[in-house]
Amino acid sequence: MRRGLVALAVVVAACGGGDGGPGGDDALPLATSAPTTTAPTTTTTTLPASLETSESLAISGAGLPRFGEEPDPAVGLPAPTLAGAGFDGSEVRIAPSGNYTVVMFLSHWCPHCRDEVQDLGPYLAANQPPDNVELFAVSTGVDEARPNYPPSEWLTPDAWPVPVLMDTADNQAAIAYGLTAYPFWVVLNPDGVVLARTAGSLPLQTVERLFDDLSQLEG
Repeated sequence: MRRGLVALAVVVAACGGGDGGPGGDDALPLATSAPTTTAPTTTTTTLPASLETSESLAISGAGLPRFGEEPDPAVGLPAPTLAGAGFDGSEVRIAPSGNYTVVMFLSHWCPHCRDEVQDLGPYLAANQPPDNVELFAVSTGVDEARPNYPPSEWLTPDAWPVPVLMDTADNQAAIAYGLTAYPFWVVLNPDGVVLARTAGSLPLQTVERLFDDLSQLEG
């Protein structure tokens, strides 16, 4: 397991970054207050109707610290449960399931996210994740004024055979997971506890090695 998780620290390229989170034109409206450490609660965000962002996203549990410190303070903490919809309206739920979970946060205008999908999509179409691993994507940072909009025409089932959860228009899922740059990877154990996080593109070989390491672990 150590081999795969250590490899996640290798960042090839990322959109945004810096101590305050994604900066400049890549800025994401992130929470400014420290994540709550109280008992988990359930909140629902209701937003104006949109075909590309979630109208109602249920987030259950305390938010994770912002990514960027070493060692990562989120490791060992339970990740919030996310329950919402995919582009086709189907239910998508990211929650403890008895399997390891890998979550990718992607933004349509980020060129590194697009490269990641282009590289990994064909591989995932031909190679399912291990039986004890579930892979999800979260479409976040949506902006109709920026390139490659709409994301639903980019993250199609043919190009990206992975369940995609729509984030809210104000990026509440990304905030809850402590995202600071795109793409953003989070690995959870079968109980939904954070094993590793990293911001930036991962080479296909690293993803393959991660899946191989997770496949050898017991749930």
